[in-house]
Amino acid sequence: MGRLRILALSDVHGKEDIVQSFLNWVKKDNVSYDIIVAAGDIGNPQRPGSMCRVLRALAEGLGKNVYYVKGNWDVEGECGYQRVYDLDQTGPVIFGDVLLVGHGRRAEPHDFPAGARSSVLVTHYPPFSILDKGKLIDSYKHSLHAGIPEINYLVDKYKPLVHIFGHSHSFGGLEIELNGVKYVNVARLDRLAKNGEPMGNYAIIDVSSAGVRVEWRFINGVWKKCAGCGRIVHIPEKWSMCRKCANKAEVKVVKLQGARSRYVLKLTDSSSGNLLLQKDLYIPVHTIGDKAAFEDFLDLMILRNVKNLLQADGARVMEIPKDKVLEYYRAGRGGSLTPFSEYLFACNPAEGGERLCALMKVFSSDKRAHVLWKVREGSSMTVDEYILFSEDALLANPELPQILLRAGFTPLTYSLGAL
Repeated sequence: MGRLRILALSDVHGKEDIVQSFLNWVKKDNVSYDIIVAAGDIGNPQRPGSMCRVLRALAEGLGKNVYYVKGNWDVEGECGYQRVYDLDQTGPVIFGDVLLVGHGRRAEPHDFPAGARSSVLVTHYPPFSILDKGKLIDSYKHSLHAGIPEINYLVDKYKPLVHIFGHSHSFGGLEIELNGVKYVNVARLDRLAKNGEPMGNYAIIDVSSAGVRVEWRFINGVWKKCAGCGRIVHIPEKWSMCRKCANKAEVKVVKLQGARSRYVLKLTDSSSGNLLLQKDLYIPVHTIGDKAAFEDFLDLMILRNVKNLLQADGARVMEIPKDKVLEYYRAGRGGSLTPFSEYLFACNPAEGGERLCALMKVFSSDKRAHVLWKVREGSSMTVDEYILFSEDALLANPELPQILLRAGFTPLTYSLGAL
């Protein structure tokens, strides 16, 4: 194959002064590259026009074509500048025999030119479980992940040599390889030192027949020996370690052994025994970082299919997070300091109420149980309350459906079988 050198960045957040510092630094650095890739969060909704101004500054300031995808901060329309291309709109772009494909707003895969194979995938969001640490723990999903499953399916579809993305600031400036794909999180260009000096990271990514090579750079960075690995690296002057060594304990992926990629999902109304849904599920196992993330991914796919079924008649379906269950279902509203865990193992109906105690019986059997509200709007609003839990929990506690029915819930049970 040929060779393509990419200057890759993301998460500018409309800070045009930092972009100017970046342009000055890149010109001074005098590193060769063929194109510029911007992996989203280029603009700022509170600075109208900033996305397009940043993209234009990159193209005009560096004299290279800029290929970008939109992130969650990018709310503008198309820019209409020469040398600036939205990959959602262009579709795949071929450089010799290196293919560049990007997804910002579009989740549906693009059609490939005949005989072409993907080399470079660009998105804003990470794939679920790969360099995607979020800021807050989502206790309902039992997950720290900021990545989204749609991206995993795109990686599975395109099978790229390298996947460039941003969004997760905590793991920006890091790359990792899993099952033949080099994942490169280029967040964030607007990183600042304590004194306010720009120190944003970007990468030069070399794609060739020899593989993928990632060269990290920092605005105002210096070349020095990393105290962790001893390599000569480009990092901010006051840092002693490269990002890889500093995050070594957190940045791990494990090739899954024995995890199946195909399942049959069955959903049953466990009060009546009626089968409500039977569907084949495909899970892109080779794009998932470890066993715990694989279990989270399965849970997300199960929940997604159940919600799609419940809202097929036009109703809306809401999840009630586990940390809100006490707020919504505890009978007494004032003064109690009783924690969730105490209700979980010793729920007193006289204090918490019959409905809360019914839910606690489910959660004590299945920590991944879900509380779902199906909301119908018309002349008046109606809410149907569903509890989704595993067949294993039902087998261990056959009385659960009747307990939930008496409390006013509809019990739904799912199972996953081999396909």
